[in-house]
Amino acid sequence: MRIIGGNKKGKRILVAKTGVRPTKGIVREAILQVIQNRIPGARVLDIFAGSGALGLEALSRGARSCIFIEQRPSTLYKNIDNIVPEMNTEVIRKDYAIALKRIEGKQFSLIFLDPPYGKMYVEQTIALITKRSLLENNGIIIIEHHPEEHFGLPDGYTITKQKRYGDTMITYVTGELHE
Repeated sequence: MRIIGGNKKGKRILVAKTGVRPTKGIVREAILQVIQNRIPGARVLDIFAGSGALGLEALSRGARSCIFIEQRPSTLYKNIDNIVPEMNTEVIRKDYAIALKRIEGKQFSLIFLDPPYGKMYVEQTIALITKRSLLENNGIIIIEHHPEEHFGLPDGYTITKQKRYGDTMITYVTGELHE
């Protein structure tokens, strides 16, 4: 796997041998095409980051910063060191719920959410994003999930696009938060 765009294009992304389901290149490219105008200067949150491919792609394309949440980040640390050592990154090595509480009040314009399939984490995680006020007004959450996994959204959130790629569904959710 390699970075497919931006100033780090071509840099190799390491992937752990077990316990991960890396986002395929064609799916990453499709996601990044949809959100390309939102990336420059974005504050990014990559939840269930795995190798960090989505957050690293955003950094390569001009995102301002990225916080990665990953319980087993050894491969992620190597990727950050090899691809974006000079960039504004932070890795939180905790369960997603604890990590989201730790960053409460920080706001992100782009949130990548790629939890393990079949665990019903999507709805729980979005509820915590809302509770912790992590999505900035009109920010976007990009959710990678199994096509058969259905979830509800809190008030103020809207699905703006969905696209299926084999056994992967990408759902784009925007949040218009009212004070």
